[in-house]
Amino acid sequence: MKLSFKLDGSGMASWKPADDPVVLVADDDEDVRDLMTFKLERAGFRVIAADNGVTALDLVRANRPDAVILDIDMPGLDGLTVCHQLRASAATHGIPVLMCSGRTRDLDVDFGFHVGAGDYVVKPFKPDDLLRRLRLLLLGGS
Repeated sequence: MKLSFKLDGSGMASWKPADDPVVLVADDDEDVRDLMTFKLERAGFRVIAADNGVTALDLVRANRPDAVILDIDMPGLDGLTVCHQLRASAATHGIPVLMCSGRTRDLDVDFGFHVGAGDYVVKPFKPDDLLRRLRLLLLGGS
């Protein structure tokens, strides 16, 4: 993915994707999914959305997004299993994954990283923080 940076009038750097990156958002909570989709699209991303783990896995395999944001607690397959399966496949192992979950225990966060997430955001989250962490993940991969 190509990334470009520019300085605004105050000398602050801003990040802009050169080619609208595609992000898959998988969350069974429609309100959370809609909020993420809105914020990501406003920031220049194209979004594919799924409301369960099975659909998320199918969409990743079919569309090869630039990044994936996964909730953990979803019907079908949970986000941890989806992440593990993405990492186990040669075709998808390099796609950065950001976990976004209401599970706040250190054990849950550690397990998210153990199965291959590049970052973990706890709900409730600040949309700007989610965007910042997604951009950093895209810059560095997973």
